[in-house]
Amino acid sequence: MTTPATTSAAARRACLLRHVALPFALAACDLGSGDGDDPGATTGAVACPLNDAWEPNDDPDDPTDVDWYSVSEWSAYHEVADAYLCPGEDDWYRVDVAGLGYSVHYLHVRALVKDAGLCGAACGEPVLAPGPEHTMTVEVYRADTHEPLTAQTADGGVLAFSGYGDDYAGVLLLRVHSDSATAEYPYRLHVELRNYEGEDECEC
Repeated sequence: MTTPATTSAAARRACLLRHVALPFALAACDLGSGDGDDPGATTGAVACPLNDAWEPNDDPDDPTDVDWYSVSEWSAYHEVADAYLCPGEDDWYRVDVAGLGYSVHYLHVRALVKDAGLCGAACGEPVLAPGPEHTMTVEVYRADTHEPLTAQTADGGVLAFSGYGDDYAGVLLLRVHSDSATAEYPYRLHVELRNYEGEDECEC
């Protein structure tokens, strides 16, 4: 026979089980390398929702706003150091260049998969083997017209490209994604806007 006391105890147990189950449900989105995953498992943004602190940002109409660091009369930059990409996912970021008040606009984008180093083995930095699991594409658009400005794709985990001109003077959108079904990794995205022309060189 069920009594109010036993009913209350059962309710408490059910509530406790729900609280215990929640972390395990969240852990289903594995933020590891993805190595050894079941090839038949569901992938994409649906299988890995809100996988980093920048989410949700999978739509150009709802991007993550990125603030500039170290703003001076010569340059400004921002680094997204803790992002994560799942197969089939888009990460969109928005940066406001117009507010910097620069007279010329040189955009420099650097994207690194996992622990890859920008300057590579010559500087004693980690190098990733080229392959579909390390493939990444970064695209830059004008936010007002969605006109594509520049882009790069690489399968070695390191992207480094630039853009110049008045098209980069307003608000920009950056899209990070991969067309590879096996690409799943943490990544770092460095965006810099300069008020001068200059080249980057690795100095070891």
